[in-house]
Amino acid sequence: MEIILEYMLPDVWPAPAGWTVVGRVGNRALAYDVARKPHLIGDGEPEALDVGQVNAALAPAVDAVASALWPGGWTHALPLAFGLNRRTCQPDRIAKNGLGPAILRALAMSGAFPDAEGMGWVLSALARYADEYGEHVGVAQDLDDAERAAANAIAVLRAVRREKPLRPVQED
Repeated sequence: MEIILEYMLPDVWPAPAGWTVVGRVGNRALAYDVARKPHLIGDGEPEALDVGQVNAALAPAVDAVASALWPGGWTHALPLAFGLNRRTCQPDRIAKNGLGPAILRALAMSGAFPDAEGMGWVLSALARYADEYGEHVGVAQDLDDAERAAANAIAVLRAVRREKPLRPVQED
């Protein structure tokens, strides 16, 4: 089984309420139900999959998308960005236990575009800011702090990174 983690348009790949679509296997979507059990959807009724087989196939799928996000190495960057235990993100653990559907979907959405490496930098920077400079009242508040810091950083960049003016035309 080959799994490709990628963003699947909800209009094209509708899933039952509460399910999480994380990518595809062949020409069908891979989705997790509310009990975090994997299924294939796309042709008729959802088809339940063996969890062990899916988890084994997830390791290379995670490696592919995480390597696009963090080409210098993802085994430290992924847990930092998503607030996970480092051991949970080791390839052998992923092959044995898988990862949560929300994490798989976040990887699929973040790594699906040509700017994946840039998105990896942004995810890591914002997560680190939240972890180190948030008020530590709760995850949501720490992420709000990081969001405000990102807006402030953009304002600073806008103030200094302006387009260079054209040189005036010299008249003879």
